[in-house]
Amino acid sequence: MAVKAYLRPKSPSEALALIEGDERAALIGGGAYLRLASRGYETAVDLCDAGLDRVRVEDGALRLGAMVTYRRLETDLVVRDCSGGLLGRCVENIVGVQVRNIVTVGGTVAGRYAFANLTTALLALGADVVLARGGRKPLEQFLADKAPARDVLVEVVVPTAVRRSAWRDLTRVRSDFAVLNVAAVDVGGEVRVAVGARPGVARLARGAMQAAAAGDARGAGEAAAAELDFGDDLRASADYRRRVCGALVTRALEEVLA
Repeated sequence: MAVKAYLRPKSPSEALALIEGDERAALIGGGAYLRLASRGYETAVDLCDAGLDRVRVEDGALRLGAMVTYRRLETDLVVRDCSGGLLGRCVENIVGVQVRNIVTVGGTVAGRYAFANLTTALLALGADVVLARGGRKPLEQFLADKAPARDVLVEVVVPTAVRRSAWRDLTRVRSDFAVLNVAAVDVGGEVRVAVGARPGVARLARGAMQAAAAGDARGAGEAAAAELDFGDDLRASADYRRRVCGALVTRALEEVLA
């Protein structure tokens, strides 16, 4: 990756001003995937000095700065306790420790990567995102935005009222991207189910959530397979993903509802 100008702003507002003034600027929130790119960039705006690497609990929520790494999600006791261990479990097999020390919460969420385990887990947890210009909004709304404005993701806010959580994924090789991933969470008495790597970006399975509220894990699996759309790629066909979805949702909810 070739870069002509490399900038390190000291705050989210400074970063926002830099990318607003240069449509060709690339925002770097870790840079793991940008480093695989063959194209060049006029300007790289790196958030490493913008003060976005904090983990804290405030107003009954876990607040994860955009530059918090996957490795931090694995090892931080506050993150583990506040998310029922879900955030650490969903990333613990991503490639290797060296990569997990680079990949960040903000880079993953802002990139809207369809394959990302973390996005599925955060959606199930009922997380919000906080943007430098756009303010706070539900992650579900953020992911659904078809024409997002250029902005800087500052932090992700996660409810801490997690009673039980479960993670399931199917991979061809343990460290590979998932063929399909599923997160199920009991947050404050509400059971939420998210499915990702369909291969589209993660979505809530609302029919499955209704069945789960009635204590029907198998019915929830059938509902998720029926209501969500699936596609083909090199890892699996749409039909295979649909079949896997029913099984993984059922197993995740059996754990959460037990």
